Amino acid sequence: MNLREEWKDLLERSATNTLFQTWEWNQLWWKHFGQSGGLFLLTVRTSEHKLEGIAPLFRDADGDDQKSIRFIGGTDLSDYLDFIVCQGREPSFYEAVIGFLSAHQELWNVIDLHCLPAGSPTLEGFRKSCEQEGFRERLSVEDVCPGTQLPSSWGDFLSGMSQKDRHEIRRKINKIRREAEDYRYLATTPECFSENIETFLELHRKSNATKTAFMNPEREAFFREMAWTLLQAGWLELSILEAGGKKVAALLNFRYRDTVYVYNSGYDPKFRHWSPGWVLISHSIQNAIERGAKHYDFLRGDETYKYRFRAKDFEIYRITIQGREERLH
Repeated sequence: MNLREEWKDLLERSATNTLFQTWEWNQLWWKHFGQSGGLFLLTVRTSEHKLEGIAPLFRDADGDDQKSIRFIGGTDLSDYLDFIVCQGREPSFYEAVIGFLSAHQELWNVIDLHCLPAGSPTLEGFRKSCEQEGFRERLSVEDVCPGTQLPSSWGDFLSGMSQKDRHEIRRKINKIRREAEDYRYLATTPECFSENIETFLELHRKSNATKTAFMNPEREAFFREMAWTLLQAGWLELSILEAGGKKVAALLNFRYRDTVYVYNSGYDPKFRHWSPGWVLISHSIQNAIERGAKHYDFLRGDETYKYRFRAKDFEIYRITIQGREERLH
């Protein structure tokens, strides 16, 4: 069994299993953004050579002799990151990783672990191993990822909203249906992928100045290859809202296990009077419920609209670790 197959098998047995921890995501991120750092991928195995854990890390030189160790995946494109460890084997894995890092302190000044999800064993177990080894560590809340549990029907979802929000969603959907010709919600298949990814990129850049600046050539190349790779894996949900003969909004989601992740979006501001983002999210949630998804995750950021769709905050955390006191002076 090669490392890719072992990685997939181990992820299925880990306590935190998200799309951002898959081999596919890590490999693509490293291909597009890892050239400036040095891969620092650690594996821990049993005496029978069975894989128990993976530390998907890289070394990032920050300047001024600052050498940081971080998770592959970065912070601007990945929302959940973590070690990949067989459930029940976390203590021995953390001990092994910290033991290795302790023995090679010349390679790093800071271990900076971002995007750790609430409930991850790393938040307690890895920090405990660090303390036992004499390292200074700090835990902080990095951001929130609002999300909502999905009921068995769209009607039940609406019933769980406030009367004001329920009325607002129905009003927006009825408005675009009434005013727009050829109102359609288009899913992406391999046959229409090329057209739909171009539509998404165009609408993303049109949305606002921040998104225009974000989608530089490097990130565009990543988005193109990432979307095609995940579509082939059955994890991509790229939907387009067409109204009045125009493509007015696009939503790029991931469907992984029983969760839909709202990853990125775009819309044409000329059609903001139709509230195309709200309408597209509503269709997306209905589709997720019909396909049996249990959780709808809006991912990082506390934008107001997420809470109108019943979302509650789930924290993500950051752990920073510095070497022993005697190495800092």
